[in-house]
Amino acid sequence: MEENESQEPSFGEIMDLVKQYEEAEKLKRPIYLDEEHYEQIIQFYQENRAPQKALRVIEEALNQYSFSGYFYIKQAEILANDKKFDEALLALEEAQKLDPSDINIFLIRADVYLWQGKHAQALAEAEFALTQATDPEDKCELYLEMADILEDQQKYPEVVEALKTAVRFDPMSDEAINRFWFCVELTQDYEGSIKFHEEIIEQSPYAYLAWFNLGHAHAGLQQYEKALEAFEYVMAIDEKFDGAYICCGDVKFNMELYEDALQYYMDAIKLSKPNKELYLKTAEAYEMLNDLSKARAYLRKAIAIDPYYDEAFYRIGETYREEEKWQKAISSFERAVKLNKENIEFLAALADAYMSIDEGEKAVAMFERIFQIDTQDKQNWINLATAYFNVDDYRKAFQVLHEAEQKFKNSADIFYIKSVFYFQVGNKHEAVLNLERGLLTNFDEHTIIFDMDDSLLDNETVLSVIEQYRS
Repeated sequence: MEENESQEPSFGEIMDLVKQYEEAEKLKRPIYLDEEHYEQIIQFYQENRAPQKALRVIEEALNQYSFSGYFYIKQAEILANDKKFDEALLALEEAQKLDPSDINIFLIRADVYLWQGKHAQALAEAEFALTQATDPEDKCELYLEMADILEDQQKYPEVVEALKTAVRFDPMSDEAINRFWFCVELTQDYEGSIKFHEEIIEQSPYAYLAWFNLGHAHAGLQQYEKALEAFEYVMAIDEKFDGAYICCGDVKFNMELYEDALQYYMDAIKLSKPNKELYLKTAEAYEMLNDLSKARAYLRKAIAIDPYYDEAFYRIGETYREEEKWQKAISSFERAVKLNKENIEFLAALADAYMSIDEGEKAVAMFERIFQIDTQDKQNWINLATAYFNVDDYRKAFQVLHEAEQKFKNSADIFYIKSVFYFQVGNKHEAVLNLERGLLTNFDEHTIIFDMDDSLLDNETVLSVIEQYRS
């Protein structure tokens, strides 16, 4: 059987070529290679982030193949990426003399103009190339370029239309369809996305990413059965596409069908490379099924991939909190906080855990850190005041609540909390006064006081005052 001449070279063959070239360069010995071999060496250097080496190979190639537009285009591409715009434009002029129909010339020139902030010239390059292009994939690339230019000008509706046109020309383009979905996520125009992707699927039934985006759009509208149907089409077209299994798992999780979700996540794990986010999702499914030891096992798998994965440490702490294993919970929460000192959720979890083992001063320190991070959330004021009160620092507790009362006008919950605190320190006058202020502001919230202190259910003064304000 004859060897297929168009077969891609192996990595070993490319390495042999590179070694052959580098040996000749080292010995300053002339070397003569086929154009294709030069192309392979240039690509190798580009992929391995050695642009200067690639440029030297291009110069050598041009000495032998001076009528090759390809080498001028590669030269322009590397020079443009290095911000040597004038040199890049000169190389493109040479390329255009040799191969005036190559759209890469116009794409690179448009990029140069875009990087220079010359939007009109950049757009003109792409538009002119569109008049010359005949291949749908080329037209897709040109519309993607136009989307870049328009996005740089913040013309977002026009960006969306450019991306739609790109997808229509090449529904199998991963870049075009992924970028369009990114726009959908920003705008949350799920209805428009469904209509558009159904149009694309009508045109190209095997465009699996269009099915994938369709599933996402239905999920965004909580149309879970339709979302699952779309994702199942993705799996039918490409049974090894792990993203579809993960999304099915997410949909099942949102439907509170945790065993089904877990099975999809397990299928995805078999198909994908080790993935910390996937391990986290799997752990959360086990948590919902109350299998906390297995949840921890998958969270530790996630940490093995990323030892700085703060969310995984936090989730491990949550599993121990569920089991009331407070010291282990605290250890995990402390690791999460160490990795992410500004995360209020982590700090609050650690503070609550400290409170559970009567480490009130440590809890106060956590609530003070939360308060320093965000003073706009009323709950942070309430939590800090409560923490002070629990360690018998009544002066600070009432001071925080007084300042909160000034900041958050007519907040009935603050009045009710102050009322409970005053009852607990024996100041009946202030307690009743604040209870009345709360009842006048929002009567329906008065159950707060009983949630905080159920002994007040038997307090005749409290019940009498509430009855007076009942309409």
